[in-house]
Amino acid sequence: MAKPEQIISVYPSLEKRFDLSYAIKAGNQLFLSGLVSADDDFKLVGAGDMEAQIRHIYQRLQFVLAKAGANLRHVVAETNYTTNSPELTRCAWVRAEIYKTAGAAMPVATGVHVPSLTLPGAMLEVHATAVLD
Repeated sequence: MAKPEQIISVYPSLEKRFDLSYAIKAGNQLFLSGLVSADDDFKLVGAGDMEAQIRHIYQRLQFVLAKAGANLRHVVAETNYTTNSPELTRCAWVRAEIYKTAGAAMPVATGVHVPSLTLPGAMLEVHATAVLD
């Protein structure tokens, strides 16, 4: 069970709205909630455009990591939930480019095809785990 002092508040209004924490630090591990391509009001960004959704998700991921004093170099694992596996595969280069630009190694990853995600129109949700220095 997470303790209140382990919670790193990232998006207070969304955390309250959805009753969740975006980041919890346990020892040197950082557990993050799944991120979809949404703005601060939880409205879809990049409708119908997997590349745009990937870029927006990783922009938000880097923001969440920074709140915990981390960056993409700390990410060790991802689970990627997608509603469109062929399109995600076609756009995999975007993710690789983002990690390379950050000077980070590619984390281990698992892809899961799902019929839908919580945010209508979202094609990808990324759940990451990081290990801090």
